[in-house]
Amino acid sequence: MAKYCQRCGKKLPFFARGPLCKDCERALRAELARAKSELSAELDKTEKEILATKSFTEQQMKLLKKQDKRSLIELYSRIYDQFEADKELEEEEIETLRKMQEAFGLTNEDIEFDDRIRPYIYVNAIRKEEKLPSVDLHIEGGTQVILKKKEIVHFADRATLYEMKSINLGYSGGSHGVSFQIAKGVRYRVGAHRGHIVKEDRLVKTSAGVLIITNQRLFLHPFTGYKPLSIPLNKILSYHSYNNGIEVYKEGREKGYFLSMDKSGSVEVFGLCLGYLLGQ
Repeated sequence: MAKYCQRCGKKLPFFARGPLCKDCERALRAELARAKSELSAELDKTEKEILATKSFTEQQMKLLKKQDKRSLIELYSRIYDQFEADKELEEEEIETLRKMQEAFGLTNEDIEFDDRIRPYIYVNAIRKEEKLPSVDLHIEGGTQVILKKKEIVHFADRATLYEMKSINLGYSGGSHGVSFQIAKGVRYRVGAHRGHIVKEDRLVKTSAGVLIITNQRLFLHPFTGYKPLSIPLNKILSYHSYNNGIEVYKEGREKGYFLSMDKSGSVEVFGLCLGYLLGQ
């Protein structure tokens, strides 16, 4: 049975595999390449307009939402990088990024919200409103935190507590010595001395839970089987922020507490909160 091209109607060779003749196949490939090029140009134009106006129209969003999720995440990251090129994120830029995330259906994990966006929200609140954001605290699967009167929660995230402890490494240096007979009924003993316990100071995990900072204290709400830690703000002598946690020194205690966190953005937020609250 004869086969015909679905576009031009030309009769196809007997062994033709596709529904189009060679001329129509070439024309279709050219059309697809042209459409792809036009779409790419339109997307580039839209991206530049968003960067310039720090906003987007409904028509622009409809165009962008035709892209796959990976392309949308890459677009979000490019715009974020441009906004943050001066190491700042203005409120208007944060709002644009928020709307993009919502319109694209991206999760906080997709856009690395905790590390890339949240710290700037706290920076802007301190600068513009001269106060810290407050959060509604709810710990899933755990006991709820009992707050004190007029206590306001500003931030919370999972943390592991490490403390400097003296660890026994073992017993070293002991010797029974050597004894030998020097006369009948008389023995002489040499080389005997007492050993000693070898110790070393190490950071040891002592608790884990949800670290909470309020307008009154820094509090580790423990997971089951661990101990709590509560440090009133007026008892904090100093603190140091690192990429993986914060070290806090409390009045009346020689050694500090090291609170380790997985997210560098959370460390930054805790540092911002402590800096603001201790400076009041």
